[in-house]
Amino acid sequence: MTAVLALLFALFSLAWPGTGITNLFGAAFSRGFFMAAVYLAVALLSLSFPLIEATLARCGKALARIAGFVHTYYPEALITLFFTDSILLSAQVMGGYSHDPFFVAADQAIFGCQPSRELAPALGSQPWINELMFGAYFAYFAFMISTLWIPYVKGEREEGERQMFVVAAVMALVSSWYVFFRVQGPKYWLPDLRTAWYTAFEGGLFVRLFQNTLAATTLSGAAFPSTHVILTLTTLGLTQKNDKRLFALYLPVACIILVSTVYIRAHYATDVLGGALVAATLSPLCYSAYAKADRLAARLSLYAFARVRAFARSTDHGAD
Repeated sequence: MTAVLALLFALFSLAWPGTGITNLFGAAFSRGFFMAAVYLAVALLSLSFPLIEATLARCGKALARIAGFVHTYYPEALITLFFTDSILLSAQVMGGYSHDPFFVAADQAIFGCQPSRELAPALGSQPWINELMFGAYFAYFAFMISTLWIPYVKGEREEGERQMFVVAAVMALVSSWYVFFRVQGPKYWLPDLRTAWYTAFEGGLFVRLFQNTLAATTLSGAAFPSTHVILTLTTLGLTQKNDKRLFALYLPVACIILVSTVYIRAHYATDVLGGALVAATLSPLCYSAYAKADRLAARLSLYAFARVRAFARSTDHGAD
């Protein structure tokens, strides 16, 4: 799945190279051409991992286990790359146009207000509430990443691979969607929120971290459906399969994460509803599709190619 997505984004980068300027060895050129090369390298690495793991497995059990872990979970390290590039590409593909007016109208029609504008004041916007909400928004990353490691730690590698495939496949579909369906989100689109930004929020470490991080980061363009909601609910469902005790622990955290997406003005409330629908629909489908996808990936990997070549050589020697 990662190789397919990387090849797809390589094509996107070549088709719309104007996502910025890259300086390399004193030369400046369109970032898209550089990213196309990066994505081709990612695709090649993805196809090579079975061969790399098989090679390292001969060097000892410890190294084999490390290689197996990296082989299973390396797509997690690429989620941010694809997500960020989908935002940059969507600005090129959509020519600056976004669908925010529809979602502003939808929130108004469904809730009678703009929840992204009203939620923080309604909850008091106290420093401890701000810290809880901003902290929950950051906690999502640890929540998502660590959940998928549980099967591997328990010695259930196949289940770990299945669950990683679910997350990678869902993100592949959603990242591709973002490229062609641009929604900036309330903090970028609503004039009063854009002007106020986060300067009025008081809190501790997480509030300051968010304020400083977003001051130099643009995340407008991938608001619908909410990735935070999709992956939170997807990994929450997977946690139930892994350990029901952890599910009971994660459930309230997941609820706070969902609320935080609107509280910190990153998403319209309809983005949350859309994210929940995507998670409920795509996650079970991807979970069921894993076996077929795994067999196809095994046939296309460089390890399979190397085994075919080795078999051909042994046959030739036998004939001699």
